[in-house]
Amino acid sequence: MDERDGIFVNGDGSAATPRVPPGPPLDEEPEQRVPGSFLEALPQFFVFPLILVITLTLAYLGLRLLVGSEPGDASALIADIRGAAGSHSRWQAMHNLADGLSGGSVTLDAVPASELSALYARYASEGPLPRQFLLEVLQWKRAPELTAIAMDALADPEQQVRLAALNALGGQADPIAVPALVAHLSAAADEERFIALGALARVGSGPALDAVATLLGGDDTILHRNAVIALGGAGDARAAGWLPGLLNRSGYAQDPALLGPDAGAMSEASRIQQRLHVTEQFLVNAVKAAGILGDASLIPQLEHLRAEDPSVKVRSAAINALHDLGKTRDPAATSETR
Repeated sequence: MDERDGIFVNGDGSAATPRVPPGPPLDEEPEQRVPGSFLEALPQFFVFPLILVITLTLAYLGLRLLVGSEPGDASALIADIRGAAGSHSRWQAMHNLADGLSGGSVTLDAVPASELSALYARYASEGPLPRQFLLEVLQWKRAPELTAIAMDALADPEQQVRLAALNALGGQADPIAVPALVAHLSAAADEERFIALGALARVGSGPALDAVATLLGGDDTILHRNAVIALGGAGDARAAGWLPGLLNRSGYAQDPALLGPDAGAMSEASRIQQRLHVTEQFLVNAVKAAGILGDASLIPQLEHLRAEDPSVKVRSAAINALHDLGKTRDPAATSETR
């Protein structure tokens, strides 16, 4: 077989079928794959999103079960305290119980007050830490014998124990503790006085609020402001005349008490930062108290803070307070109350 003019022929002159090398001819493109039908491609548009939705749903339900579960009984944690091997393990168990109560994962509803009283009597002698942790627990249970324990602890030589006792009395809100809190209010260090003041406000009885009101207009500007905020938060009208001063940012500018006892050791930048921080705290709490008190005469100042104050926290608090006072959140809306 030879080739003539590009045509393959046999030796006898007849035409022969040319030999085709494997693969496509060099002058032709490979065969194109034709995509499948729409129905064949349809599952990929639904299967993977469906898997994603199912996964997210299961994760959401799991979080709901974890976060939204009912608080448990604290008895198991109390058993951990009693069964702890050594004082350090016992302190950690006490701390875990206090944290669980604070976080709402456990309650003392099913725990008798007598059991808590016995727990304190058994371990209080081990040192200040057990007393502090157990007092942090006692604030979540109201009973006369527990109030008596916290009142006795106001004379503890350790300040952290005294602070825990004051917080316990605030949580218990027992009017029986008012005389002890009033006495502590006038004789204690500043930090303890502030917490005693807050505890009296949480008790909220007439004698408790009367004791708070005696601090209004005093020389101690920090204690005065805290008294105004405490009364306003309790809905006591005696705060109304003092709240405008607390809602005015410029009123804090020249008060050296805002810098605290360590002002002399601060740099100028630190003093500026300290003043801004404390001023913001007072403004936020005063705005919240104004919202609770419900005095419509404070609305113009709250609207000014909402629109002009440089602090996001203060502006946000003012928005909430105006809402509590029946004001719209829309700055362009009318200022009439509902």
